[in-house]
Amino acid sequence: MKRARSVNFFRAGHRLSHLCHNEDPDAPRKRHKRGSISVPLRGVTLRMFRSVVLSASAALGAVAACSAPASAQDQDTQYWLYLTGTFPVANGVSNTTEISPRWRESSNIFQVRTTFETRVAKGIKLGGGGAVINFAGGHEIRPHQQMVLSSGHFSARTRFEERFFDGADRVEFRLRQNVQYSQPIVPDTDLWVGAEALFILQNHDDNTTQRGDQWRGEIGLRHHLDDEFTVSVAYRGIYTVKENREDTLNNVAILTLAWKP
Repeated sequence: MKRARSVNFFRAGHRLSHLCHNEDPDAPRKRHKRGSISVPLRGVTLRMFRSVVLSASAALGAVAACSAPASAQDQDTQYWLYLTGTFPVANGVSNTTEISPRWRESSNIFQVRTTFETRVAKGIKLGGGGAVINFAGGHEIRPHQQMVLSSGHFSARTRFEERFFDGADRVEFRLRQNVQYSQPIVPDTDLWVGAEALFILQNHDDNTTQRGDQWRGEIGLRHHLDDEFTVSVAYRGIYTVKENREDTLNNVAILTLAWKP
């Protein structure tokens, strides 16, 4: 019996890409430079491809783990829009302001957040700011303080929030820990995967012990339109743990338009 001939799909795809662009597939690849970062002009290296696949699989696995007991959850679909701008405001200090309308099956939310950041050491930024969130029946004022660590393709953000609700018994304290990995995949386009844990340290209702902790998993693509504007699309799964009630799973589609002059 004849042995089936194996096919290197990655190499075949690489050659097909060059043929579609009327290029010599065996010629050395050109490189495209954006700012100080150089990435291959055509195709993706095998190592980069493996990194992207592994990272995407990890993020989707986390979301799938949250989604597994779906029959015991309340689920909904949401659509979030982020309009963000980042500007220098002083020597070594920048401001990022975002406007975010969010359409939900229950009731919609409108959020405005601003954050000031400064770099205190290589790979370390400290910042603070606040947000105003309007929702059906009231609003929330939410100051926050944060620290961001970054190294290569990885970043981690620790944020502490004080949440003031209309008519609440007391301020609510929440701790958020976010980790993210990003990887260029084609010129001007990055893939990222991330996860975030949100812990309620003190509920705004002093008559309840419920916390409402959240676990979030996210995967998305970011495309640089030019040196100042980027557009991103992402999926975010939000799993909320609730006591004496069914847990909830929110499936969120996100579109982000960002400006950084």
